[in-house]
Amino acid sequence: MTASSSDAPISEAAMSEATMSEATAAAMAAAGLVPGQSPAPLRLPDAAIFTRRAARLRALAEGHAMGDWLRFVATLADAQAAVVATPATLPPEEQWAADLRALAAKLDALPGGAHDALTALAASDADTLEALAGRWAGDALEDGDLAAAPFLAAAFQTAWTRHAAALDPASVTAHATAAACPVCGGAPVAGVLQVGMESGGLRYLHCGLCHTAWHHVRSSCVACGDGKDVSQRFVEGADGTEANNAVRAETCDACHSYLKLLFLEKAPGLDPVADDLATLALDLLLGEEEYRRIGVNPFLAVAG
Repeated sequence: MTASSSDAPISEAAMSEATMSEATAAAMAAAGLVPGQSPAPLRLPDAAIFTRRAARLRALAEGHAMGDWLRFVATLADAQAAVVATPATLPPEEQWAADLRALAAKLDALPGGAHDALTALAASDADTLEALAGRWAGDALEDGDLAAAPFLAAAFQTAWTRHAAALDPASVTAHATAAACPVCGGAPVAGVLQVGMESGGLRYLHCGLCHTAWHHVRSSCVACGDGKDVSQRFVEGADGTEANNAVRAETCDACHSYLKLLFLEKAPGLDPVADDLATLALDLLLGEEEYRRIGVNPFLAVAG
């Protein structure tokens, strides 16, 4: 793995809530953003995201060492696409349980072990589901929870994405220095560098739960705001060049954290959740150097 220098750094100190608005305005101005004009500080998802993800996962699965897992998540995305099209009857904090059972009805062709885990999960009583959801949300899964984790992730994604897609963007305040999703409070799964005349080069963080994207200033650590110790790392191929020039990791030596960066110009059809899953090798290398990931991919759950 190799490190490269980042863009010109932007130093940002920790700030109080009282000064957040002023700092956000300055950050947006530095990035060329004008409130109320394109490019928008906030991008809400559309319901077709799961259909696009399924196609992207199947394309990435070809010849991939994790091909079976990518195809499995694509099957989940197919079911999510069908369920998200049905109206919600409850707020997302409660709707996910109904969506879980709806997903189970769409996934009756899963292989034996996965089918058994989903059937047992969908048949669980409300108290059992709430306890499991609490462990999942708190990164405290137990070994016996792992088989159910991807289905739980799919249900939460479905409920929150439906909710986010129905919002009025004007009702959501998105700060250009925010480390958490302005809709659901989730952590970013990755940052995507945009292309185009209006937003080219801007970084949008993508929530792994509700799929909202929000602009965040570049060349500053999402976790701590430091801009002096940020660099980019990538996996080298056998010939010494980048193995995948569409994905790098932005690392911060001030807080020893990292976030993946996806380059839309290099992979126009990318999906943050799918492309993050397909580049697990980069996470493993960074883990060996004891960098801590900012946020998690919902489909990479591990026991606590």
